[in-house]
Amino acid sequence: MPYRACVWDLDGTLLNTLPTILYYCNQSLAHFGLHSIAMEDCRDLCRLPISHFYHRLLRLGGCPEQDVERLQPAIRDYDCASYLKDFSHLTEPYEGIRETLEALRDMGVKNAVLTNKPDALAHSLIEQFFGDLMEACVGQTPQTISKPDPRSMDRVLEVLDVQRGKILYVGDTDVDMQTARNTGTAAAAACWGYQELSQLMPYSPAHVVHTPRDVIEIFRR
Repeated sequence: MPYRACVWDLDGTLLNTLPTILYYCNQSLAHFGLHSIAMEDCRDLCRLPISHFYHRLLRLGGCPEQDVERLQPAIRDYDCASYLKDFSHLTEPYEGIRETLEALRDMGVKNAVLTNKPDALAHSLIEQFFGDLMEACVGQTPQTISKPDPRSMDRVLEVLDVQRGKILYVGDTDVDMQTARNTGTAAAAACWGYQELSQLMPYSPAHVVHTPRDVIEIFRR
C-alpha cells in the first residue's frame, strides 16, 4: 500500500456545509443591514481562510469599502456565535463518505481532517458525524497556519506519525490542490465538492476521485 493515511478536507469533501454557511452568512448580513448573497458567491467564499472570509463577505453584501475593516470583527463574531448555536443545521455528509471512512479504517488506514474551518467547530462536526473514525482533526485557531501554507500539514503529520510521502490528501478546491503540492503530499481531486474539476486539474493531482468510494480503490492498489 503506497499510502498509510488519508487526510481529508472538510467543507465540500466530507460534509456538504454550503447550505449551512449560506444560511448563516445571510443572517449575519441582514443583521448589519446588508443584502444577501447567492449560493455561487458562498461557494467561492468557502475556499478562503478566515482571515479573508469576512472581508469578502462584507464586500459581497454591499458594505461600503471604508467600513469593511471596521465591521469585519463584528460580523465575524456574530456569524460564529450564530453558527455555533446549531452548527449542523442543513449539513449532511456526502453519500458514501461514512462507508468509505469505515472501509479505510478496517484496512488499517489512518483518517484525519485538515481544514481552514475554526478548530472548535471542525471538531464538533467531526464528532457529530464521524465519531471515532478520525484519528486527528486540525482546524484554524489564531495560532495556526492556514492552507495552503507548507506548514499547515505539520500538526497532522505530528499526530499521525506518518511521512509526507505516505499521505493522500483529498480535497475539492484549488486551495486543497495547492496544499498537497506545498506540503509534499499526494493530491486526490474530489469531483463532488464546491469547485469544478477543470479548476483543480491545472495543479496535476495524483488522483481524481469521482465518488468517495474511489478513494478505497486507491488504497487497495
